[in-house]
Amino acid sequence: MIICIDGYDGTGKTTLAKKLANKYNFTYLERPAVKMVQEKKNCSYEEAKSMVQKIEKQLFATGTKAEIASFYLSVFVWLRKYSKEKNIVLDRGLLTTYAVVGFPETEAVFDDFIKKGAFLDGSIYLTADDEVRVKRIFAKNPNDPDLNFPKKWHENNLEEYATERHLNYSKIDTTYLTPDQVFEQADKIFQKFLKNHNLDKGRNY
Repeated sequence: MIICIDGYDGTGKTTLAKKLANKYNFTYLERPAVKMVQEKKNCSYEEAKSMVQKIEKQLFATGTKAEIASFYLSVFVWLRKYSKEKNIVLDRGLLTTYAVVGFPETEAVFDDFIKKGAFLDGSIYLTADDEVRVKRIFAKNPNDPDLNFPKKWHENNLEEYATERHLNYSKIDTTYLTPDQVFEQADKIFQKFLKNHNLDKGRNY
């Protein structure tokens, strides 16, 4: 089972993902692309990380939006096959990818990869006001490069897209919530995901 924690920087994704993974004894995973390269190349994590950074640099320099989306979505499909019966809380999944490169010209790419299983088993989508997000990012790291682009992610129809395609996600607005309050809400959602997964354990992807 793989549950994704999605959202913008500064919404509390990593904090929540680690708490959920710890409570339910799931594996916390942040960069599945690195894990994929590490497994395929049989190399160290640092070597795989360097390879992925080169791929990303090339993609964002010369690749199309569709090519960028395809790379990250193909990683999610690989992760589903690799994980099999493993339980994972993934920091950033398909919805986060859609928030970054969800454009009219990439919707067909997303639809194709959703059919292949790239959405995984469920998503908890975190949101927060931009001003609050920036304050949180600054408090964590005053030199974070994301502070140069507080509104770098375009506004798109992410929720409309996910709803129309019947994707299994739940949204939490973390703007006025403490981390403990976010966890309390997310924990209830997580338990529902677990229950539904057990009831539908034999489905194929």
